[in-house]
Amino acid sequence: MKTFALTALIAALPMLAAPAFAADEVNVSNGISAGGAPLAVHGVDLVTLVRDGNPVEGFANYSATIDGASYYFTSEENLKEFQSEPARYLPQHGGFCSYGVAVGKKFDGDPDKYVLADGKLFLFLNTATRDKFLEDMTGTTATADGNWAKIKHVAVGDL
Repeated sequence: MKTFALTALIAALPMLAAPAFAADEVNVSNGISAGGAPLAVHGVDLVTLVRDGNPVEGFANYSATIDGASYYFTSEENLKEFQSEPARYLPQHGGFCSYGVAVGKKFDGDPDKYVLADGKLFLFLNTATRDKFLEDMTGTTATADGNWAKIKHVAVGDL
């Protein structure tokens, strides 16, 4: 009986953890990173990206997990900086393409295709979506922010 209860508990654990990622609230890669959670922003060091405008891949030995997603950094200093003020570095709209969110979709956000504006980091699927965003950045940002409130908890496949 003890073995059955333990087996049932172990079998149920993935179902209890699944809701954390079911809604695709953060754009992450498939699988689990060295940090124990799916990898966000393609492993790019957000501190270096925001501070220097340079999308450089971080290292697994300098990782932080926020809202169920792992972020990699190039140094202990950058990791500590991120941990002290994550909101300063996290991309808008969960790291999904901000233009895609403006049209009600969750497209991949590529940290090589980004815009830094008003102290915020916006990621885009490609150059074309970034250019569309820049045509009316204020209006598109407002639309994306409004849509994000509606689709944040909706799975990618349901959009």
